[in-house]
Formats: sequence, C-alpha cells, structure tokens
Amino acid sequence: MSSKVLAFINFKGGVGKTATVVNIGATLVALHERKVLIVDLDPQSNASLWLMRPDRWREHVARGRRSTFQIFDDALQGKNRFDFDETLVRGVVTWTGFTDLPRLHLLPAAVELLRIEDRIHELRASAIYQILDSTLGTQFKQYDYILLDCPPNLYSTTKTAIFSADNCVVPYVPDYLSLSGFQVLAEQIIEMREKFAPYLPGRRKPNIGALIVSHYRQSGNVFRLAVNELELSMAALRETGVLPDSAILLQPCIRHCVRVAESTSEHLPVILYAPGSIGAQDYADLTQRFVDLFEGKK
Repeated sequence: MSSKVLAFINFKGGVGKTATVVNIGATLVALHERKVLIVDLDPQSNASLWLMRPDRWREHVARGRRSTFQIFDDALQGKNRFDFDETLVRGVVTWTGFTDLPRLHLLPAAVELLRIEDRIHELRASAIYQILDSTLGTQFKQYDYILLDCPPNLYSTTKTAIFSADNCVVPYVPDYLSLSGFQVLAEQIIEMREKFAPYLPGRRKPNIGALIVSHYRQSGNVFRLAVNELELSMAALRETGVLPDSAILLQPCIRHCVRVAESTSEHLPVILYAPGSIGAQDYADLTQRFVDLFEGKK
C-alpha cells in the first residue's frame, strides 16, 4: 500500500480536529496494524501534549530543536539542523511506563512555531509550499498513513500541509456557523490548489476527501438537522465543482463522550484509556470507514 498523506484542517477552532487525528491514528495502529505518523504543526501542540506527558514534551522540544518548528526554521535560516530520528517520538507511554502502540509515531510541535508566520514571507511562495515535501517526503514513504494536524487557520504552515497532502480531512461540529465556514474553506482550497498547480508533483491534486462530525449529541433534533444541512451543502458544492464527487461525510458521527475528554489529561488515545467507551467504539467504526475510503475498498 502506498503512503496516504492527509491534512486535517479547519480554520474554526474547537471542532475536534486534534481528537480526530489522535484517535484515528491510534485506532489505525491498534485495530488495523497500520504504521502511522502524526505530524503536529500547531503551535498549541495539542496532539503532542495528548500523546506525551508535559514534562517529557518540554524536555523533548526545548528551544524548538526536536520539533516541527525546526523544519521551518531551517528553511528560513538556510540550515539543515532538523534530525528526523532524534525528533521522532515512538509509541505512547502508559501509566505503568510501558510503551504501547509502537507503530504510532509523532513529530511533536513547539510553541516556537508562532514565530514562523512573522518571517516566512521572506521565502518565495514555491519554497514555502514545498517545505514539508522537501524535508519529510522520503520519510513519509515508511508509513501507511501520515496525518498532518494543522493549526486552526489557513496561513502558511497550513498551506504547506495542504500542498503535501493527497487529501484534506475536515473535522466539523454541526452548527450554523460551522456550515458557513465550511463553504468558505472549500472555496479557499480550490484557490490554493490553483496557486500550487505549477509546483505540485505528479498527479497530486489536494482537495477535501472527507468530513468528520464531532461532538454530536443525540438529544433533540438540533444536531440531526445540522448534519442534514451539511449534506445538502455538500451536494450543492459538488454540483458547482467546489467539492469533488468523491468527497463524503464519514459515518458515524463522533458522539460527545466524557471519556474522550478525560483521555487528554491522561495523555492517552481513548482506545487505550477507555476501550469500552462510546468514544472508542465510535472511533473504531469511523476508522473502518476511513480505511475503506482511503484504501479504495467498497
């Protein structure tokens, strides 16, 4: 199977983006025996802190050296200090100190990524787009899935991720503001792809491949109606060519689950923290659909 590079994006915060990345990544490893790399590109470092204890994370990324910040800083400085193997975090350390999910790897982020947007304009646009490709492209080949956890914006760091991706995955919370934001996001990706076109290798054509609904509540009709509105919007965007025909809303919706929220403070994906919870079950079901979609199964 060839590597699948997927950028998880949404310029709206609080939509479950990092929860989706961490828990799909862990479930791909635990239940599907895939080898997965999570690349944390968000200066908030939420994916890193979900999978690493704070003291270990601070020590690991001190001054941004063993983090994704170094990739961008090298591009700006014209240097080559980023070391993939030294930066890589392999597996998840449980309460007992045992390393579980050894095939789940992480390139952690650091808060120093905040500095990048102030200076990245110093580079040519083509060089900006290709930062991740040129630094990590050969490393990506050793994984089945590379999940790029992007910051909640469409600035340069996110653009490098979209450029490097085979597809974009949009985590989504079913409400009116998210619906209007999704339409804008889909249009922005079309514009970006046109700008990327002269530099894109081969047949890569990044676009939205899937939407994933998080924080779903079954009480009342509000969320069900909002999901229906989303599906109607997706159909309209397909007709106008803004969304490809292959873009789908992956089921099931991820229900609100307190165990998922608790798992963050335990620095474990929910499949390790509470494998019998509805959150773990929802992510297991969703990840099966995820595999079927991106590996071309019926």
